[in-house]
Amino acid sequence: MYGVRRYSRSVRVDRVYYGSERGVIVTTAICGRVITLGDEINTDVIAPGQWKQESLEVLKLHTMEGIVPQFFQQVQSGDILVAGRNFGCGSHREQAVQVMQALGIQAIVAESVARLYLRSGIALGLPVFEVPGISALVAAGEMLKISFRQDAICFANCRTQEEILRPALPPMMREVLLSGGIYQLLRTRIYESDSAGQS
Repeated sequence: MYGVRRYSRSVRVDRVYYGSERGVIVTTAICGRVITLGDEINTDVIAPGQWKQESLEVLKLHTMEGIVPQFFQQVQSGDILVAGRNFGCGSHREQAVQVMQALGIQAIVAESVARLYLRSGIALGLPVFEVPGISALVAAGEMLKISFRQDAICFANCRTQEEILRPALPPMMREVLLSGGIYQLLRTRIYESDSAGQS
């Protein structure tokens, strides 16, 4: 059911928004320029140990410096990071997710992702996906669109009009992600509960 296929209609590069009563805006479609990395990118490369206690503004200057010097200068706000196998392996550290957000990366899509990194990304509101075949679907500099459907997530190359479909996220993970992370979801639920109690 899931795999690469070509479709005839052109890809619309846009965003679709909805919001809660509190005005929190989330998106059901993401589109961005692709930047690429290889396999086995571990958290010590993403957030080097000697810098992880510094502010994110300092840490982001050293992200990936062990393999891509001046990585922060190559990233633009809104980029989508496409990586190879076992992205985010190594020790668990929230800074390895937070620094990606600080750099402006709006999603990470990899051939495979370390379990702890994937869960941490979702919890902090950073879309992180395992998509076998993604490295063949898009190249650096191309545009990738990610659409959240009810029954699937679509990853589409906006130039070639090829796409990969993956199963939809479990309902709770989807709600957390589209709320902007677990903390935002909890704040929204508390707000809604307080509002209901006052009515």
